[in-house]
Amino acid sequence: MIYPRHVAIIPDWNRTRAKENNKTIPEAYMISYQMGVELVKYTFTQTDIKVFTLWWLSTENASKRPKEEFDFLMNMYKLIDDDLDAILIENKVSFKWIWNPDWITLDFREYLDAKVEKTKCDSDKCFVFGVNYWWRDEILRWIKALNKNNFDFASITEDDITKSLELWNIPSIELVIRTKWDQAHRTSWFMSWRIWYAELYFTDSKCPEFWTKQFEEALSRFDKMANLRNYWK
Repeated sequence: MIYPRHVAIIPDWNRTRAKENNKTIPEAYMISYQMGVELVKYTFTQTDIKVFTLWWLSTENASKRPKEEFDFLMNMYKLIDDDLDAILIENKVSFKWIWNPDWITLDFREYLDAKVEKTKCDSDKCFVFGVNYWWRDEILRWIKALNKNNFDFASITEDDITKSLELWNIPSIELVIRTKWDQAHRTSWFMSWRIWYAELYFTDSKCPEFWTKQFEEALSRFDKMANLRNYWK
């Protein structure tokens, strides 16, 4: 089996799925978060994947959510803290996160920063948590960062851009998985600089239904395409 070095998942359709199954939106989100923890565990115990990224909240969605729903999300991510940390520490996986500082509460930022320190290890494996993230915001941030240092934009190179991005030294994404395929054949500006040569996999499963079985199907598809495309050969 040929595994991608870096897999990213765009989980979608929590709210719609909640309505279809007579569940509350918080219930649907909790199911999806538990799904995410299971996928993290599977990734770092059953595969050779080095980096696993979950995009849990876009900046666009964060700005549109009612305050009570947004506050619930900020607190929900802490509920399975011990389980997730144990998985990461046992398997020598560093926790990293990518974000826009707007809309994120100070206590939540401090919580995530503490998790980064708690799981820091000498390993090339990491779990990336995308929260309040949007690629356009990341572009603006790296341009402002370069400008602040009086960078000569006339001489800019691809390497300059890459090294200005957050988490610039992780491998490029080789497989992007998105749920809600019938309404979302798109990447929604997700880490665009990093998915330039990624396989795109759109699944029938809605977000709360995407568990390890569906993940294995996506990885099998990647393995098949990798042989056709002669990855790393």
